[in-house]
Amino acid sequence: MKYTVKMFNKNDIFTLGIISIIYLFIAYRLDFSFLSFLVELPSAVSFITEEMLPVNWKSYNNYMTPLLDSFCVAIVSLIFSSAISFFLGFLCSEKTMHFKPIRNFVKSFATVLRNIPNIIWALMFVPAFGVGITTGIIALTVGNIGDMTRFYYETIDEVDLELLSSLKATGMSHLQVIRFGAIPQAIPGFISWTIYSLESNIRSSAVIGLVGAGGIGMYISNNLSLMKYNTAAMGILLIVVCAIVTEIISNILRKRII
Repeated sequence: MKYTVKMFNKNDIFTLGIISIIYLFIAYRLDFSFLSFLVELPSAVSFITEEMLPVNWKSYNNYMTPLLDSFCVAIVSLIFSSAISFFLGFLCSEKTMHFKPIRNFVKSFATVLRNIPNIIWALMFVPAFGVGITTGIIALTVGNIGDMTRFYYETIDEVDLELLSSLKATGMSHLQVIRFGAIPQAIPGFISWTIYSLESNIRSSAVIGLVGAGGIGMYISNNLSLMKYNTAAMGILLIVVCAIVTEIISNILRKRII
């Protein structure tokens, strides 16, 4: 008996058609042409190879202080946001907060914070706090609270409910059940998500610097404004290297700690 294998069925063709229509509408709306992109691509490559390469290796020392500032912004904001999110996480989880209106309110609050990008927070805080690392710390702290609160309460939702019920049956108070039942089970997940957030913070601290929040991003932005593209390329290269090193270290920490 012969079997006929169809490359595409009706659903595949329908889905492909919908995607094509959406693409054409967006391309028309934004006046985007993939052909124009291909035509301009050689010019972009030429700009990178001629203006940004080779990188200005002599500017390496000038980047050390801004790079250290970015690390400090990432770490300090992580400390603040993780401390706040730790408490908010327990208020969001149905296993530790039984009053639904509070859960919904805190979840909604975290959702609002999570859906505003860090760079937007930085743009909002620069006029209020001025240019510099203080603005970067505040922007990353506020921006991270939304994500970390979600990470933490989803971790708490995975704890063993039977263990919590058993501790409750022994006469422990609600806070004692959280202290001796929920927290010990959630700690490995907390550590994993905190390490992940540190990786994200290091990348974000460089990005928000482009809009005046201090650190290496601000130094790169200044060099781009002065058309010192090969000097700016040095900063971009350092960010890439730091991101790779941070990911390697975080993977090692996860394996050893968790």
